[in-house]
Amino acid sequence: MKEKKGILLTAFGTTIDEAAQTYKVLEARFRSAFPEFEIRIAYTSSIVRKRLKARGIDIPSPARALAQFGEDGFSEVCLQSLPVIGGNEYNDIVSTVIAMQSIPKGVERIVVGEPLLWNHEDYTRVANILHDYVSHIEEKPDSLLLMGHGTSHPANISYAALQEYFRRLNGTPVYVATLEAFPYLEDVTEELRDNGIKDLLVMPLLTVSGGHAITDLAGTQKESWKSRLQAEGFTVRTVKQALGDLPEIVDIWIEKAAQAIKKDC
Repeated sequence: MKEKKGILLTAFGTTIDEAAQTYKVLEARFRSAFPEFEIRIAYTSSIVRKRLKARGIDIPSPARALAQFGEDGFSEVCLQSLPVIGGNEYNDIVSTVIAMQSIPKGVERIVVGEPLLWNHEDYTRVANILHDYVSHIEEKPDSLLLMGHGTSHPANISYAALQEYFRRLNGTPVYVATLEAFPYLEDVTEELRDNGIKDLLVMPLLTVSGGHAITDLAGTQKESWKSRLQAEGFTVRTVKQALGDLPEIVDIWIEKAAQAIKKDC
């Protein structure tokens, strides 16, 4: 009997239908790249799962999804983490895998793919992809500003590290700020002003354009990044696309899954 193999994409999740379409495209890309694997998705956010369940949409947690793979007779599963950095969400996924591996009659082999920003090559590629993205915009801005999430986890340093990679590139400058940790928007705003930046393109440094991108970045309320930057005198344009909408970024996640599957085989 042929062994059953699966890939579980793990993401924070979203209640925004348009953002959920990005996850569906990601699933399709993985199905095309791994035709011998069954592709499923799990959301790490219990709040998102609960709200979707109230709408009749049942998306499992990583633990429940792994347990279901075991019940369905899968011998091998790769969890490909879709977060941008290796923070709390990624650590929780690794802990879940460790716990699930001890379950009798569960999945025999479980491997975990790295998050997007993990090593020097990742930072180099992501920086070049996003720098190239802004270079192809017809009406070029003075700068591209990326909105990350931010975290209390030590991995938050990933945002400052990515900024350093952008500094080494010529052409349109790219800046990184986050919602919940350093560098905050006000930290970057001062630097933008000092460098004579006036026309900004603001893009989510997030997997999908969910609530943060719609409300915190591009919202009409005075607390949104767009409103705050406009109040500071900047001309602001916003981008709907997130990282999961860029094929070159998705390629990186696909490669990470392939590397995890091959490891220790």
